[in-house]
Amino acid sequence: MIRHTDVVVIGAGVSGLTSALRLAESGFSVHVRSAEPPGRTTSCTAGAIWGPHLVAHERALAWALRSLAVFRELATDPRTGVRMVDGVEASRGTLVTPRPGTGPDDVRRCDPATLPPTFTNGWRYRVPLIDMSRYLEYLSERLDDLGVEVTITDPVTAAELPRLAPLVVNCTGLGARELIAGDPVAPVRGDLLVAENPGLDQFFVEHDDDSDGLTTYLLPQGDRVMLGGSRSTGDWSTARNPEVADAILARCTAAEPRLAGVRILEHHVGLRPVREQVRIGPDETHPHVLHNYGHGGGGVTLSWGCAQEVLECAGAAVRTSRPG
Repeated sequence: MIRHTDVVVIGAGVSGLTSALRLAESGFSVHVRSAEPPGRTTSCTAGAIWGPHLVAHERALAWALRSLAVFRELATDPRTGVRMVDGVEASRGTLVTPRPGTGPDDVRRCDPATLPPTFTNGWRYRVPLIDMSRYLEYLSERLDDLGVEVTITDPVTAAELPRLAPLVVNCTGLGARELIAGDPVAPVRGDLLVAENPGLDQFFVEHDDDSDGLTTYLLPQGDRVMLGGSRSTGDWSTARNPEVADAILARCTAAEPRLAGVRILEHHVGLRPVREQVRIGPDETHPHVLHNYGHGGGGVTLSWGCAQEVLECAGAAVRTSRPG
């Protein structure tokens, strides 16, 4: 057990850092322990546009809307890496893009004549777009200002987990498979290219049926643009495949001709932690261990809402543990 610490948060991705921040701001003494620094977590490979994706839970929308409110506020500060950005979500052929529900601003139907070739319908709206490198640095700086230490060390073992602190928050994503026997969280591999931005200032996202294979999205981040993407269920490989990169670039260029000839700067591969349902709340065997993982492609979108849920669970755990 780490001395003089109320809570140990395991994991330094967006879920772990946000949970730690909410707990520390609420008066808990917090320590973050992670096998990887924030810049090397799956969160750092996220395209990070607001909107639940590959995520299931009856409270997902409520968590997403709580996060949206925070992101709108953060977007007023350029240091955060959060911006409110206009763009288009569109479908090909006979697939219909549903009207965005509660959350996005300035929602309006697209004129089909303005869409890229093969795209037939869609909606224009404004949502937060997050530069994850800058955003994770921002969260880390806020934690540092609160005196929260982030320790990069060996992965926590299942035996260690309940002994780490009076309260433990498990934000390990796919790492939960090693901590929780039989947990069904599984990877959905995704590829993302970072390219020089030829002047794009609006996003474009393909609405599809979420099946495995390639999809199309363009997410401008200043002088760079994030290009995606792919989905491969059960694929644990993080090896970069040049053929996949070429296919992604071709799809994105077909949607936005200004991308023709752009220089690719990086090729990221991330493993989304997908589960039948987000796991959030106390462990059945060790009630002082709180779980917060399995967010699929919605980790950023749900982050502040789930962190608030963790805070409420932590308060309940403290009240339950008090004598009398």
